[in-house]
Amino acid sequence: MAAARDLDAQLHEAGKLEAAGRLVEATALFRSAAATGQATALAGLGKHLLVHRPDCGREGLTATAAAAKAGNGEAAHLLAVFIAAGMGFPQNWQAALDGLQRSAELGWEPAQHELAILAGVEKQRGENWKRLRERVDVGAWIAAPPARPLRPEPRIFAADGFASPVVCDWLIGLARARLKPATTYDPATGVKHQESGRTNSDCHLLLPYGDLVLLLVRARLANLIRIPLAHLEISTVLHYAPGQEFMPHYDFLDDTWPGYAQQIAQDGQRIFTFLIYLNEGFEGGETDFPLIGLRHKGRPGDALFFWNVQPNGAVDRDTLHAGMPPATGEKWLFSQWVRNRPA
Repeated sequence: MAAARDLDAQLHEAGKLEAAGRLVEATALFRSAAATGQATALAGLGKHLLVHRPDCGREGLTATAAAAKAGNGEAAHLLAVFIAAGMGFPQNWQAALDGLQRSAELGWEPAQHELAILAGVEKQRGENWKRLRERVDVGAWIAAPPARPLRPEPRIFAADGFASPVVCDWLIGLARARLKPATTYDPATGVKHQESGRTNSDCHLLLPYGDLVLLLVRARLANLIRIPLAHLEISTVLHYAPGQEFMPHYDFLDDTWPGYAQQIAQDGQRIFTFLIYLNEGFEGGETDFPLIGLRHKGRPGDALFFWNVQPNGAVDRDTLHAGMPPATGEKWLFSQWVRNRPA
């Protein structure tokens, strides 16, 4: 009993160091705790490394796999997410779903809710998780829905009902607790900073914070726009309180600026933007294209997407657009940028 208390205290202290940004010290403490072989400690080390120490990603996956094998439900879920994403493992939806089922059977409640959503049912007490896993139709989840053109030049499209209301609420739930003031790239240096023209908040859904619902949405998106999944950047959820906005801007990177030119050389051009409207109950808040006289506001689950470049690859300056401020209520959007080469 005393040993368990000591281990809990060690993990708690490691978490405090992590929160304070003292990552080297936190890593050492997590490693010391994991040396006991306890599932909770292995899971703590794995999550710490995968979230905060990507330079130690392989060690993080090894610790997570060991924790899952030892019966830790959270670790089993995290492992399933990495398998679904093809990060550190061959991409395999069925193996990922097996991992999600195991996580649910181990009592990890987020996995239980996630499996119920994927199966299209409400979670019940005493649920048969194997039965739910067998109901999940990956093909239906990633099938591309119909789209309709809104403008031929620039190339702007809409897909009504791209995501269900349940999925929209789920994506908001993934982001709500991790919102931070949104930033932009400084065109001269390429460094992220806050600017007066963008006052909303956002959450970057890094893989350890994601799940199979998010990854299936990304796969469906890639199938719709016919661009390889590997070209997608990290997905982001945007939040606008009343009066918050993102003033007219471009999503492509202008290579006449040194900071943007460096980004293009390193990661490729941002050629495509995909938005999913996640909620209703707000006034205003349209997506505005001022140069072409188009304002668009979708219902929950509707998608708006457009090319930031012309067919010949040149940037399309008619894609200037703005996130208009909601007058009342709050606005939530899922935002996905796509590069011209693997992100």
